[in-house]
Amino acid sequence: MTKLIALATVAAVAGVGAAYATHPDESRQFADRAAVTAVRVWEGVEANPVPVILALGTFLLTVVYHKLKGKSFRESVEVAATRVTVVAVPTPPAEPERTVVRRAQARATRTQLIADQIGLENRIRKLPAEVKQAEKDACYTEQALAEGQKALEAKRRAHEEAVARLEALQKELAEGEAELSAIAAELEKLAEVV
Repeated sequence: MTKLIALATVAAVAGVGAAYATHPDESRQFADRAAVTAVRVWEGVEANPVPVILALGTFLLTVVYHKLKGKSFRESVEVAATRVTVVAVPTPPAEPERTVVRRAQARATRTQLIADQIGLENRIRKLPAEVKQAEKDACYTEQALAEGQKALEAKRRAHEEAVARLEALQKELAEGEAELSAIAAELEKLAEVV
């Protein structure tokens, strides 16, 4: 039995290692989900520990009971762990689907599919003309964009020339005013001498 458990443990570890080696991303995602689930379970146990304590207490009580009846510890644990009575919950028998209902569902499905097909055919019939119009619109707007860029470039050059001319005229005005004030100063000096 010990060898079987050791062999099962080695096989499980090898399987997990092989899965991680071949699919590391999926293995990491699975491990993250398992960790989140474990945390959520632990928080549930912390929030309401009575069912867990009751289950563990019942398990231990069953082990002690069977131990007192003269069974070995191993047998007592085995009986406590495997002695479960499953109560079957009766389910109402499923009512067989009537042929009339199936036929009505098939007709409704067929009608809906035909309506969808007609709508798609009508839309597809109009699409080539709309595609051609959209291509024309794209060409016209591309041409207008190119013309606008040329006009913008011409206006930018005209603006730069106007700014350069303004700066030249302002410089000439400043030089002329400076020269005029120098001439006026010289004339005043000459007027005093004469």
